[in-house]
Amino acid sequence: MRTEIEKLLIDAIEEQNLYLDEPVDLSMGNDAALYSDVGNLDSLSLITIIADIEKHILTHFSVQLRLANERDLNISNSPFSTLGSMLNYIDSKLSATLQLECDVA
Repeated sequence: MRTEIEKLLIDAIEEQNLYLDEPVDLSMGNDAALYSDVGNLDSLSLITIIADIEKHILTHFSVQLRLANERDLNISNSPFSTLGSMLNYIDSKLSATLQLECDVA
């Protein structure tokens, strides 16, 4: 599952890179800066990526997730600061939601 999420995330970032003056450098792997003081994403780019990921998760996993709220968009402690932190955040949210659905069923 984590590999699929990583591919969805990288695809969403690469798609958004087409519209950025300075694209995200994904060659840094999990340390690639996204939404931070040194990252290339502004809040609109981040929201676009998040919306794309939410749509793909619904399609691939049949789960509707809400990945961001106002607290998460605070740049100083955002779970979206690097590729690795965003991947971990999405993976944990999806895993928790899938586990909850299994517990209910």
